[in-house]
Amino acid sequence: MCRELGFLMKIFEVLNCLVTVSFYQGDLAQAYALAEESLRTDESGFFKVNTLYLLGKIVLQQGDTARARAFAEESLACLKEPHHPEDMCWSLALLGKVAVAEGNHAAARALYEESLAIARKISYQPDIAFALEGLASVVTEQGEPAWAARLWGAAEALRQTIGAPIPLVYRAEYERSLASTRAQLGEKTFVAACAEGRAMTLDEVLAAQGPVIVPTPAPAEPSSTPPARPSPTYPGGLTAREVEVLRLVAQGLTDAKIAEQLVIRPFTVNNHVRSIFGKLGVTNRAAATRYAMEHQLV
Repeated sequence: MCRELGFLMKIFEVLNCLVTVSFYQGDLAQAYALAEESLRTDESGFFKVNTLYLLGKIVLQQGDTARARAFAEESLACLKEPHHPEDMCWSLALLGKVAVAEGNHAAARALYEESLAIARKISYQPDIAFALEGLASVVTEQGEPAWAARLWGAAEALRQTIGAPIPLVYRAEYERSLASTRAQLGEKTFVAACAEGRAMTLDEVLAAQGPVIVPTPAPAEPSSTPPARPSPTYPGGLTAREVEVLRLVAQGLTDAKIAEQLVIRPFTVNNHVRSIFGKLGVTNRAAATRYAMEHQLV
């Protein structure tokens, strides 16, 4: 109908909707063909960012990580100014999935954190759930299964609230990641951590990186294994990552240098710095440095 009426802009909008539907139904060949048609005929380039993102999702699902990265990076490069935060959120999350597929978990974590920060800023709930799940899959591989389980629980609760279940095309990948977390923790601890995550606010679950407390019967014999060391707590409600950032701020490093040292993006560093200022009730780096020195964090 759009073609008959000559509604060119509407044609591309409908094409991209059809791409999304085909993708989530698992018809990757059809989705790719429609996306190519959209990209080829969209002379205005109005839908280019979204189409490149969709192409990246499709080829990544087909196992082509190199092309997926190229499409995602081109999509992100088209966003010269941050006037389309939702598009930036999608492209960053896609790059996070690519980094996971490449085994670069440090980069994936930074990308998911950045995507999550944008999703929270614009209060876009589906992208928050997706970023939480991506972050959970990454921190599982980084040896933080307790935090991962809480993130899984929080994401599940959010999806139930907004009525957005895991898309079928991602279900097998989701189950594999859950199984990895469960295997590291054991069933009882995994269930307890997920329950904790479901009951937490988003701020709470993002800071909940400590061990899971699960009641266990006393051992029959004294154990030779030394007790686990409790996770450190920091003043002002700072997280472990925020303390890392604060220490580097106190050393006089710029956001760019901090990002380079921690292997995260400057955008993510800036978010951490703003969070630190808010928690400490300060407005500048000098005051934050003074706080760090007074509380023996450096």
